[in-house]
Amino acid sequence: MKGFVSVSTYQPGDQIAKILIGRPGIAIAFVWGFAEATLFFIIPDVFLSFVAILDWRRTASHVFAALIGALLGGSLMFSWSTSDHQRARNAVLNVPFVRQRMLSKVDEGLRTQGMTAALLGSVSGVPYKLYAVEGPQFTTIGSFLLWTPLVRAFRFVIVWMGFGLVSVWLRSRLNWKNYRSFWIHSVIWVISYVLYWSRVIAG
Repeated sequence: MKGFVSVSTYQPGDQIAKILIGRPGIAIAFVWGFAEATLFFIIPDVFLSFVAILDWRRTASHVFAALIGALLGGSLMFSWSTSDHQRARNAVLNVPFVRQRMLSKVDEGLRTQGMTAALLGSVSGVPYKLYAVEGPQFTTIGSFLLWTPLVRAFRFVIVWMGFGLVSVWLRSRLNWKNYRSFWIHSVIWVISYVLYWSRVIAG
């Protein structure tokens, strides 16, 4: 581990990196977490994995910020659905690549597994916002909010840690520059979304 923590992860003169690792980056993570929990369709993991490449040791706060944003966004969607379920449902169905069959899957999962279904859904491509919208039919706001940190952090941490550790290893063992890792990062996410959206469209 000594080799891992002693490696500088970005150049001192890289102003963009400093901005993204600092408070502006934390703010972006928060807003992204909130947006994706409501009506945005790109997961915060894309940004969290990017800053992990920049400096894995100093970006745990970004994960926490994205988690808080998701918690607030999820509570907003849950409350909206509680007061006007159909309108909240319709809004979510208008999000790109969200389908009616996903809501049916979420309903079945919440009915048979409770909030455990949301935890499984976080790694199977089912948007968290669907569980927030359908949740009032099956659970309380208190239970939903208690489960949300685990549901969101489960994938956030795995993705952030995975990209961070691999990028540190590449720098320390193979002397890779960050731009190479960024290319790989871009390719991984582009391929992931092409495959995911293709699967959604194909049904």
